[in-house]
Amino acid sequence: MYETDNATGPPARASHRLPERAPLRDLSLYEDLIADGVVAANSRGGAIDHVTARRMALWLVAQQQPPDFARGLIRFAQSGTVTRALKLQLANYARSPSYQHRSTAARLREYTVARGTDLGPVGTDFGAICDQIDQADAMLAGLRERTREGRGTPEAARPDASGQELIALARRDPGSRTVTLVLDSATADIAMFAITAHADEREAHVREVERYGRTLPEDSYGRSNRQAIAAHETRVAARLRAVEQAYRTAIDHDTTYRPPELARTDRSSEYQPGRQTDPEAEP
Repeated sequence: MYETDNATGPPARASHRLPERAPLRDLSLYEDLIADGVVAANSRGGAIDHVTARRMALWLVAQQQPPDFARGLIRFAQSGTVTRALKLQLANYARSPSYQHRSTAARLREYTVARGTDLGPVGTDFGAICDQIDQADAMLAGLRERTREGRGTPEAARPDASGQELIALARRDPGSRTVTLVLDSATADIAMFAITAHADEREAHVREVERYGRTLPEDSYGRSNRQAIAAHETRVAARLRAVEQAYRTAIDHDTTYRPPELARTDRSSEYQPGRQTDPEAEP
């Protein structure tokens, strides 16, 4: 498993071979995806994102947890709701030397702290959307596996469980520095869910970095560094939103597009970028 008590180093990866029709919640695949999410959080100096937190919760459920703890994890996986009982249980397990998955509990607890008082449902379709992101990531993992083995893309597209043919083609033009993608509608929908979720996380990161930066002295390196990080994250989020809007325009036959400005409404959070949450603190 990916678990580690090192807050900055990358977690050890669990090797796996993705079968042609792997279960959506293949645990070895989840371990790799969770490891990717932890590395991304470490690189940002922040807490893990919603999708990674959900994957951690489902992975923990599969490890035979006490019933009350399992129920709280499942409720979170379904809607994104973090109950007070779950937050307290995560804090207790993160402090317990005898708990086998202590580092996972600590990461999840850090995520709940980062959400501050916003502990209700993430969205009405949170579980379903995350399942679609998992499916998209599984498809990408399979493609990477075939590429590593030199098999490339399949000779003929195969229908998925819904019967729709899978189409995923790409062409790069070095002269114009553009990449053209051709996707079937189901794959495009899944990709857009992933892009939208990632844009949400980038925008949330901008808000957290800006909030923390305002607490630092003016003209300090820390404040200017946070401003540079926020500017970079804003540019990335704008590109993701442009892809999202271009897709919506194509689907809805809109003719105009204006890049959306990032929402500036601060969300209450106990987490400050660049500061690791103390697992010993009271929930």
